[in-house]
Amino acid sequence: MSEQVPDFYNNKDLIFDEIWTLLARGVVDRSEDFRLPTVIVNKGEFSDGRIVVLRGAFKDKRVLRFHTDLRSSKISALKNNNNIYFLFYNKKRKIQVRAKGVATIHYQDEVTKEAWAKTQVISRKCYLASQAPGSVSDTPHPGYPKELEGKNPNIEDTEIGFDNFCVIESKINEMEWLYLASQGHRRAKILIKDQEIITDWLTP
Repeated sequence: MSEQVPDFYNNKDLIFDEIWTLLARGVVDRSEDFRLPTVIVNKGEFSDGRIVVLRGAFKDKRVLRFHTDLRSSKISALKNNNNIYFLFYNKKRKIQVRAKGVATIHYQDEVTKEAWAKTQVISRKCYLASQAPGSVSDTPHPGYPKELEGKNPNIEDTEIGFDNFCVIESKINEMEWLYLASQGHRRAKILIKDQEIITDWLTP
């Protein structure tokens, strides 16, 4: 007996909406696999990847958002080359999405002020580190002050972390979608040109 296929299996016009449904879910649902994409930036001759937490998915703007420390190495990489690449995979749904875009770094502007106001204490604590992420250390430690290990500060005491906080917004211009199915995989490429969405089937 063959596996029941979703509506988008043979209808490429439904794929774009399905992707953004999963992205939007990833922002609010901690159990959604799309919440933790791999992000790849360019460092000279090499690419550099890491997992981030998806903090915003704005279908109308074609924008994905995550937060980071201004002192992290990805910031210097993006300042030199603002092309950015996201990789998502939902194990249960067997859907992979690769998304290409152009990143904008927001720092101490209205975007960061609004995002910081909504950031929980447990996340703000990460921006209290005196040293930049990736700095060499003589001892293992979490970065933030030792007295905060295992507990959270008062929210007023985290405001200094705003100096290290920034928001990366990425305007997505191309996606590749792969759906794994026992009766036959499906793959599509989506080009985003302003409000025009062009979807073509690809060989898986």
